[in-house]
Amino acid sequence: MMKLIYLTNSRLPGEKAHAIQIMKTCAALAADVDVQIVHPRRVNRPWLQSVVDLQKYYKLPRDVQRRLVGSLDLFSIVPKLPFGKTLAYKIVFAIQTITYHIALLPLLLTSSADVYYTRDSLTASLLVLLRKVSISTVIYEAHRFPSSRLGLELSRWLVNKLDGIVVLTNFLATRYLELGIPEKRISVVPDAVDLQDFGVFSKSAARQHLGIDESIFVVMYVGHMYHWKGVDTLVEAATRLSDNEQIWLIGGTPEELPRIEQLAKQLELTNIHLAGYVPYEHISTYMAAADVLVIPNSGDYDISRFYTSPIKLFEYMAAKRPIVASNLPSLREIIVHDETALLVQPDNPISLAIAIQRLQSDSHLSSRLVDNATVLVSKHTWSGRSQRILEFIDSVMSMSD
Repeated sequence: MMKLIYLTNSRLPGEKAHAIQIMKTCAALAADVDVQIVHPRRVNRPWLQSVVDLQKYYKLPRDVQRRLVGSLDLFSIVPKLPFGKTLAYKIVFAIQTITYHIALLPLLLTSSADVYYTRDSLTASLLVLLRKVSISTVIYEAHRFPSSRLGLELSRWLVNKLDGIVVLTNFLATRYLELGIPEKRISVVPDAVDLQDFGVFSKSAARQHLGIDESIFVVMYVGHMYHWKGVDTLVEAATRLSDNEQIWLIGGTPEELPRIEQLAKQLELTNIHLAGYVPYEHISTYMAAADVLVIPNSGDYDISRFYTSPIKLFEYMAAKRPIVASNLPSLREIIVHDETALLVQPDNPISLAIAIQRLQSDSHLSSRLVDNATVLVSKHTWSGRSQRILEFIDSVMSMSD
């Protein structure tokens, strides 16, 4: 059986979507290959410190082996500083990253695997530098394209030494092809969903469980509140909705939520509900309680326009609720306007509010979008994603042989 080591400089469990993506991908791969995740010991967020069973927390079909290595994690001291937090975060991140990669060296020099897989460019660079010692096939899963000159030069050097690159979107593939990697060594594999995690609760049962009034029209966003996620636009759209049309925001961290709370206060909104952090295992229940699910990504950021493959998009489709999303190239690679979702002008609260109200008044349209999205999402499972990755690995290993 093929042995694959997945290396990530991430907290597991983690509060960000990449932790979901890593665990879901590796659990799916583990159905066919021997997978081990290698990640650093890090101080976790307070609300995640009690999580010990990652299989249960992430609703994984099977457990995945993990191996922890050391790193110097000083992130917890930064919030206590009286000033200079932005610079301090950069310094602390650099320290943690460097010490993690130093700790990786003994493992990489003594381990034996057929494939080393990572979504961290620095880790991928270390792997190719060690290739002559003990490293076999190296696959890098890229989630964005470097914006700095140094990052661009690193990527230009790296791509021609890798066995293969997995990317989330066609546009991102084009950017890496421009750096010189052969087309046969790059594969576009979007994110995915476990269909069985969704559709457990009816809308009525979910609302009863969560204490949500069945008479209100619930417009829901699930995820982080970064600026590029466009949540501010959704909050502004609430000014054009009635009190009975409520915006529910699920997720966010203590660093993000105050900005959204302040915006809602400034706009004097009474139809905004911030649920805050919700354990991953309960996300599907919240989605089941919604009437409309929204992806309001901003068009002002390259990661949003070109590189992202939002896990929430696939989860929304699996939840069988109509979707309103920003009309961006990254999202149009999966969904089609008026066929599987309503696409609206990004960063435009008026367009967003109009689309939401259109779905509220047109049940036939909502049903048609849901039916089409249900067929589409059946092609985007984590199991299917793992098969595409393994087929790609087999192809690049054959080329190397």
